[in-house]
Amino acid sequence: MYRLGIDTGGTNTDVVLTDVDTGRMYYAKTPTTPKALMDGIMNGINKIVKASGLRNEEIDELVYGTTIVVNMIAQKENEATALITTRGFKDVLEIGRAYRKENIYDIQMESPEPLVKRNLRFEISGRMNFQGKETEPLKLEEIPAIVEELRAKNIKSVGICLMHSYANPEHEQAVKEALKQAWPEGYVSASSDINPQFREYERTSTTVINAYMMPNMASHIVDFKQHMEEANIGADLYMMQSNAGVMTFDVATYKPVAVADSGPIAGIIAANYLAKMMGEKNIITFDIGGTSTDVALIQDNVIKFTTESHIEGYPISVPSVDLSFIGAGGGSIAYVDRGGALKVGPVSAGADPGPVCYGRGGVKPTVTDANLVTGHIRPEIFEENLENALEKTSAAIEEYIAKPMGITVMQAAEGILEVVNSNMLRAIKLISVQKGYDPREFALVCYGGGGGMHAGAIAEELEMEKVIVPYSPGTFSAMGLVLSDIKADHVHTKLLTREQVNPDVLNEIYTKLDAQGIASLEEQEVPEQDRLLVRTCDMRYFGQAFEISVPMPAGEVTEQVIEDLVEGFHEMHRQAYGHCMKEDPIEFVNYRVSAIGSFVKPDVIGSASAAKREKSDKQMYGTAVFKGVEHTVPIYERDTLAVGEIIQGPAVIGEMGATVVVYPGHHAQVDAMQNIIMYTNVNKK
Repeated sequence: MYRLGIDTGGTNTDVVLTDVDTGRMYYAKTPTTPKALMDGIMNGINKIVKASGLRNEEIDELVYGTTIVVNMIAQKENEATALITTRGFKDVLEIGRAYRKENIYDIQMESPEPLVKRNLRFEISGRMNFQGKETEPLKLEEIPAIVEELRAKNIKSVGICLMHSYANPEHEQAVKEALKQAWPEGYVSASSDINPQFREYERTSTTVINAYMMPNMASHIVDFKQHMEEANIGADLYMMQSNAGVMTFDVATYKPVAVADSGPIAGIIAANYLAKMMGEKNIITFDIGGTSTDVALIQDNVIKFTTESHIEGYPISVPSVDLSFIGAGGGSIAYVDRGGALKVGPVSAGADPGPVCYGRGGVKPTVTDANLVTGHIRPEIFEENLENALEKTSAAIEEYIAKPMGITVMQAAEGILEVVNSNMLRAIKLISVQKGYDPREFALVCYGGGGGMHAGAIAEELEMEKVIVPYSPGTFSAMGLVLSDIKADHVHTKLLTREQVNPDVLNEIYTKLDAQGIASLEEQEVPEQDRLLVRTCDMRYFGQAFEISVPMPAGEVTEQVIEDLVEGFHEMHRQAYGHCMKEDPIEFVNYRVSAIGSFVKPDVIGSASAAKREKSDKQMYGTAVFKGVEHTVPIYERDTLAVGEIIQGPAVIGEMGATVVVYPGHHAQVDAMQNIIMYTNVNKK
């Protein structure tokens, strides 16, 4: 069986094809085509099918990861969205929440403009209280007037978010059904389907984003399916979600908010899978693409999740992998600001025109250009058009950086790398040091086109001993797609004190959630033997504003299970905040079930060795600059390296879509899975 993974990023589209039975993998990379996404996707498919010798019709499963949601929100590509809410609550999107996570004292902080304008927010009579009891009857007779306005204003989609629908969705579901009957041409998103948990602002924001995206996502999926049909690809189609699982294209049509960060998250899945195979329990993932850098921390091979994510400043409350990202990648443009300081990013040259050295019309220097000038990228093994690239790149750095700052071109190039490395360091410290984790206790797993070029310097600065560079790091996130399982998350909110919690209450809640989970897997045609239900419970000390998600076992809930939950909460609070308060009252808040449908995983061990090539008798050499000192460096092609081979730094290793730099004083070794393991000099100090 053949499974295809496609990761469409802001700069490149990466493709991985695997034979699940043998573990054999094929890799391809092609520029993303933002104005016509399917062009880049089809180019990647055609490229990898040709390389593998397969026919299109032999592809059984296709998993797609994309940043389409983030891009569409950022570009405000859909304005025709409305909101229906409980009378008196149309301004929730403006009011927001007083808490400022970034800086609680910033009174000048600007919030993004609501995705739904005020004149497109409609109120309806009817009310539920927080216990789910009706306090005012719903007036469905108000729906026709709302529909009339929707049509008059050419609205395409509507989000429905009524007060306390998480406790009782009866009113909200009645509005949804009435709206669909009176307005069949529109797209409708109800909060009780998307995010049935408390916190009005976040629930409304999540529902609005989902509604906002539904028309464009539906259009994209129709376009995608049409291209597959024309190409004779009859594969089962899946889309990567933010929760580290996949869902069918049909489910993604009505739940697009779930795919917000799907590309970067696939890389985290692959990194954790690789770490387990290597016996590494604690890792920090380090993904440098063309547009951004994404980092995440994994302890004991457990991926961390959060329900407090944002898309372009808008909160979303769906489970997603806890990651941090910055606008710093290979395509990030360097410039001198008005104060004379050197800055890098967040603006990117993207795939078109790209860095200066690509020869596609780019004129402003980027991080990739700086790596070329310093010798960290070697023209001898670089795949892009490098005719006169060094001269063009040096000229661009001189014009935009060196002359304005009164320094040499080489100093400017190194300065660009120092600035971008500093930005990346801050991103890693945000998920490690600032959360109580010591990065020295972790290995750095780097991937993306630029991961291997910067990882050595980053690891040394953080005093991390080991850096792991997987085979084909430039397509590593796409590999994560073929290693993913189907996943559907279900949640119920009910605020209960410890005294109110008993086995009967929890068994009733989790039985219903389990049934919802099984139904979602049945909808996606997951065989019964491949189903798994995972339970968690969100808890907090009474009066706290935020919760901690505590794992709990499957099966019947007993008093002992509840006591174990409480003890688990105390311990997780101590680990997160340095203390716990066992004498304080505890509140049970959200109850969660993740329904997982397992895919057969390919055996990736040895898949890389199949691409081995004979090493040339003549060793290549070049020059590279590190901290102002020029070094003669050996240049290697990765596919020619033997298992166990040791490479002393400084050295440069090139492969398709990526370069690995072994820094002075470091050394690298190739393991049995063709990973490059780099060791820094931290233990020598």
